[in-house]
Amino acid sequence: MQSVYVDMDDVLCQTAQHFLTILERDFGIRFTFEQLTDFDVGQACELTVDEKQELYRIVHQGEELLNIPPIPGAVDVLQQWSAAGHEIVIVTGRPPDTYEPSVQWLNKHGVPHNRILIVDKYGRFAPDGSRCISLEALRNHSFCWAVEDSPIMAMYLASQMKIAVALLDRPWNRKDTSHQLVSRHNNWTEIARA
Repeated sequence: MQSVYVDMDDVLCQTAQHFLTILERDFGIRFTFEQLTDFDVGQACELTVDEKQELYRIVHQGEELLNIPPIPGAVDVLQQWSAAGHEIVIVTGRPPDTYEPSVQWLNKHGVPHNRILIVDKYGRFAPDGSRCISLEALRNHSFCWAVEDSPIMAMYLASQMKIAVALLDRPWNRKDTSHQLVSRHNNWTEIARA
């Protein structure tokens, strides 16, 4: 069985759009999706350190995570891949304490998955080897294909792990993502065709 790496935020669910909703609702700050030209939402929206910390605290609350809508087409494609015999591995850089609401979100939206890995993709928290693993530990996993939105992770998967990556086009990944193993796609229909 071949394993497919599938990121969660902004690949399966519309997390950045939800960040923008929270920014407007709780901070009175308005930005558009296309203005998110930096992977770091706080940087892209010119937030102070305290505002960024509060935004991340709010967005990672269980009820907020469960309210994020899915990306159109993602569930259908993953259902097709699962039916074809592929192992679907959800690989997220969310904090370890978001594991339960993340699994609830996947189940709520009928996202087929064989397992979920929380990886310290960006050096934000300490891997414990069980609930959260390091990037180095991720290299012990074998994937035939990956779907990502993070420019950092796309390049890591392609250059360090030699995995072909379908990069879901986002304003924050439109530069510095040139690699022979990285292909850019506008939506899940294009990813399915690839």
